[in-house]
Amino acid sequence: MMETLELLFVLFAIWIFVYVIFRRLSKKRDDLEVNPLYIMFRTTKLNNFLKKTAQSKPRSWRIFSNIGIIVGCIEIVLAIYFLTLNLYRFLYVPQEATAMVPLLPGITVSLGWFPYILIAIAPAVTIHELSHGIIAFLEKIPIKSSGIIVAPITFGGFVEPDDKVFEKASLVSKLRVISVGSLSNIIVGLLAMLLTFTLFMPTSGVLIMNVQPEGPAFNAGIRPWDVIVKVNGNYTSNVSEFIFFMLNVEPETLLVIETSNGIRNVVTRSSVENASRGIIGVRGLTDYYTMRVGEINTQLSYQVHMILNWVFIIMVNLAIFNMIPLFPLDGENFIYAILKVKMTKRIKETRIIINAIFLTLIVSNFLFSFNTYGITPI
Repeated sequence: MMETLELLFVLFAIWIFVYVIFRRLSKKRDDLEVNPLYIMFRTTKLNNFLKKTAQSKPRSWRIFSNIGIIVGCIEIVLAIYFLTLNLYRFLYVPQEATAMVPLLPGITVSLGWFPYILIAIAPAVTIHELSHGIIAFLEKIPIKSSGIIVAPITFGGFVEPDDKVFEKASLVSKLRVISVGSLSNIIVGLLAMLLTFTLFMPTSGVLIMNVQPEGPAFNAGIRPWDVIVKVNGNYTSNVSEFIFFMLNVEPETLLVIETSNGIRNVVTRSSVENASRGIIGVRGLTDYYTMRVGEINTQLSYQVHMILNWVFIIMVNLAIFNMIPLFPLDGENFIYAILKVKMTKRIKETRIIINAIFLTLIVSNFLFSFNTYGITPI
């Protein structure tokens, strides 16, 4: 915990330094917007790319954005269903509830996952925003500016449609622009999943992340990033199989362990927690997936698999979360655009009520999650 706080303090200090530098620069440049929470660099140079992309295959983009409207409606229904059902489970069957917590590096998510999350979030936000820009041009809605946004824990691209023209656009045009970002995220997420299945075989061993110094495994020559394939001739294709095998192993037992770097003879020693059980002194075990195209090294395979896995997780979850009807998410803009066409009175009041309902649902899920599972980083 102390290491986490120290790292967060360092990141905070770096951000303050960056903020101060760019704050001074922004006084001399109109294309910089500096805020304590983010830094935005605006440009119109990307507009031409967005316009040409929209004009390249307008019919295909229109079909794509129409599908986005349908998918957007489905995402809103799924978000409502999940939030409501999960809250019900917390109240009546808490053992079936799913933990739902904000993404806070070092607090709710281990810092070890942070680089992968950062790699996944940047393209997720950029693809999302570029999709908005392309469809905006397709619907004759000008883009005032586009550019790069940098925040303390992430960065990405953004586009800013002309709000006045957007407000005058038809309902279908608005819904196309609003919903296409989430559809793009889902498609990229599914592509990442497909690429994972294409590049990697099913679990084929147990990857060792940490080896206890001077422990049985270490003394036998096993090192971090080695992969355990067999123990005493028995295949251990995943962590569960390895742990199940070790449950019946006693201290001072000779194990012939086949690893990615050769066969190692390991003599177990007694566990501190249970003297009748034998251990080999390895930690941080995780399932290992072998690349179909041929192994270069275990570290590269692991990193590629983890990046693709996090891209899938972030893309799909961002898409669905973004369609929740809560300001300033796209789902709220989606519902509000419909309300303004379908209702003539009490539009503002209805909008406030919808926001209040979904804010209550999300906060309630967060609070019940913390109360049930505590603040334990995954």
